[in-house]
Amino acid sequence: MSFLAKLKDVPRKLHILLVVCTFGGSIAGIDTALVSGAQLFFVTRFHLDTSLQGLTVSATLLGALTGALLSDVLNKWLGRKGAMFLASVDAVAAGIVESCIDIWKVLLIGRLFLGICFGIMTSTIPMFLSECAPKDVRGMFTTVYQLAYAIGYLIGLIVDSIFVKVKHGWHFMLGSVIVPSLVVAFCLFFASESPRWLFIKGREEAAWNSLLTIRSSQEVALQDYNEMREWMRRERENTVSFFGLFRIIYRQPHVRRPIVLGIALQFAQQFCGVNAVMFYFEYVLQFAGLTDSQSIHVSLALGFAAVLFTLPTFWLVDRFGRRFLLLFTMPLVAMMLWLCGFSFFGGYKVRLALNLTGTLLFRLFYGPGLGPVPWVIVSEIYPWYIRSFCLTLNSFFCYLFNFTVSFSWPTMLKSMHAQGAFSFFAGCTLASTLFIYFFVPETRGLQLESIEMLFDHSFYEIAKENVNNTKEHMKKWDICGKNGCRNQECTLY
Repeated sequence: MSFLAKLKDVPRKLHILLVVCTFGGSIAGIDTALVSGAQLFFVTRFHLDTSLQGLTVSATLLGALTGALLSDVLNKWLGRKGAMFLASVDAVAAGIVESCIDIWKVLLIGRLFLGICFGIMTSTIPMFLSECAPKDVRGMFTTVYQLAYAIGYLIGLIVDSIFVKVKHGWHFMLGSVIVPSLVVAFCLFFASESPRWLFIKGREEAAWNSLLTIRSSQEVALQDYNEMREWMRRERENTVSFFGLFRIIYRQPHVRRPIVLGIALQFAQQFCGVNAVMFYFEYVLQFAGLTDSQSIHVSLALGFAAVLFTLPTFWLVDRFGRRFLLLFTMPLVAMMLWLCGFSFFGGYKVRLALNLTGTLLFRLFYGPGLGPVPWVIVSEIYPWYIRSFCLTLNSFFCYLFNFTVSFSWPTMLKSMHAQGAFSFFAGCTLASTLFIYFFVPETRGLQLESIEMLFDHSFYEIAKENVNNTKEHMKKWDICGKNGCRNQECTLY
């Protein structure tokens, strides 16, 4: 059954939840596009050098580090709805500051506070969706967050194109985050709270009432209620203190290995240069020879591509597997980065044509690969009793790497030139491809308990198994190619 067909069968409260989380997820995407257009104007307005430009653009990512750390506490005390409401109010206040005050230091503070919203939303929304969605649509629901970011990016580019020729239009661009934030704050009043959080707080009757509103029947709600009660019993038996978590990580290699892989996947995702491409696309186009307004209008193509190329993720990730998508797309991502970099050796027309082609194809290969797949993998590989802590740690490193790339990009362009900067990210992508080939196991079709058992083996044993699996697949490929495989169940595909 398709996603839309399944969506029709879920209760109205789940539709409201989906609207809330879609708008919440779009806030970061909208701002990525907004600041990409606004920087064409505020850099000149405030006479910023490349370091201050990088700091202003990436300040939200620095704030998101704080938000990611705060999210665990906020979710424990205020619940999922409370954490998201506080984040949306923070975004509204930050948007007002960015749009109304014409002082660089105040603009920087506003962007730092907006980043806190990003950190809270990133940590809360996937968890909120997974805790409320029925089992048969849980994977699809959690994938919606990545699509929401892409849709938000497109909306932000449209806003940029509307205000590009308006006097002081960059204020309106940056202030546009107020709209989705208000939608989130308003719709949260009509959404159900996570029944899991209510159970944790000992509010079992409220948890039951919440389940009744987000399940198709009382029988299904009762089944989930009983499973949740059993889950809570086991969680209380395995409660680990904060400092106990670090003892577990230090003493137990099967816990430490997936954490290392999770951080490495975040490095691969961010050091392919995606946010340098997204944050500074208009800036690079201007660098290639276009005017301000031309850069913003042309960038709409990237926005449409971001949405279009993210859609296949809904079925590709379970059809072909996590490793295949990463290993197939990442070398192509590296090639497109080199194409973007070497385009600057040519004349104006060649530079513009190759840069646009490289960037659009970059999004094509990033969309079903490095964009969503690292988050799919990290949501599966951690032991359940420390999963919340590990995901918070993952979010922290995601924003840390993101900030590093975004902050350093203007300086890299100046010191290394476009050719060197794009080549650096291409090299990082190829190095990450080799790491993933050897050390990341395939998790498609495995139960979470089986995935945990994969990391009882050392990295050497995992690498050896991956190499052997490649040899087996090559043999099957050779046999299927010679004989014309017609088997619909063929594990090769």
